[in-house]
Amino acid sequence: MPVPPAAPAATNATRVDFIEKRVLVTSPATIPETVFSLPAIRSLRPLIRPGNLVVAANQETAPVWRRLETIDKVIEYQSSDSVRRLARVLLEQGKAFDLAIVWEDSAIGRALAKAGISRRLGPSDCDLDKWLTDPINLQSAPGPIAHRVQHYLRFVEMLGAQPYQPGYFRPPQRPKATSPDRVALVPGSDFGSSAEWPLERFHEVAHKLAEHHQLAILPSPGRPGPAAKLARLLDLRVTEVGTDSILEFLAGCRALVGNDGTLPHLASLVGTPSVVLFGPNHVDWHRPLGKAHRVLHEHVACSGCLLNKCPLDHRCMRELPIERVLRAFHELPRRKK
Repeated sequence: MPVPPAAPAATNATRVDFIEKRVLVTSPATIPETVFSLPAIRSLRPLIRPGNLVVAANQETAPVWRRLETIDKVIEYQSSDSVRRLARVLLEQGKAFDLAIVWEDSAIGRALAKAGISRRLGPSDCDLDKWLTDPINLQSAPGPIAHRVQHYLRFVEMLGAQPYQPGYFRPPQRPKATSPDRVALVPGSDFGSSAEWPLERFHEVAHKLAEHHQLAILPSPGRPGPAAKLARLLDLRVTEVGTDSILEFLAGCRALVGNDGTLPHLASLVGTPSVVLFGPNHVDWHRPLGKAHRVLHEHVACSGCLLNKCPLDHRCMRELPIERVLRAFHELPRRKK
């Protein structure tokens, strides 16, 4: 897990006249960071003419961008693509981009210059700066840890956007509930075993929820083992949902109960309320966006270690009681059937 910075403070301004520009935004590489960047990109829409806002995204994050109504086009690529191939993909678009926004050092970021994009903006970073024409300094200021969404909001604000508006954070209208009592359970975490609540406690919670709800056990990306174990304990099957269908599936759920990881962020994107169990990660830095969720965390002496595997006794998760999780679930807002 990366180390969270303190609250960013803008130290220089780079106002951009977007109105006649064809703009390419490179997506962050992971789904949580992509979801955190969405309000900022929404706020750029009023500054850019229709047809001129394009996002380049890998195969994991592209479905998220396709759901965003403010994006004119999504260029999808494979995470394994080389810089040369990515530059060729961008050149094949047929109309040159006037400027690009890149968030992190990556193959797609390095391909921008090869593709002839003359102006390349991004947050100043020692690994990223050499690929940018306009590195923008977001200096860390003393103070409490800020949520990751602030990183993206401050950046676009320095370009001239006005991102602090409720509409940019609002999830899309949820579809009519096809399974109004379905609850998604996510017993694993793609952040590692230290971010996982003990499986026997998930088992007890599942038994309680099964009295009045249909359960769907979802595997975490890259870490399907806990879901498979819980499914065997409950004599159920793991619910396998493809990348292009997971957003619609979560949108149809009554709620999600799961560990800190990718899937709760996808649930927040479609407005599905969640109970999210935090262990080594910083809640204030990485909690899902929105007020509908209940985020549970037991502060212990080693909280905020950010380790993928606990070297001690996993106390941050083991001290989180079953009763507190069930109470949080019953506090979640109910959707209209």
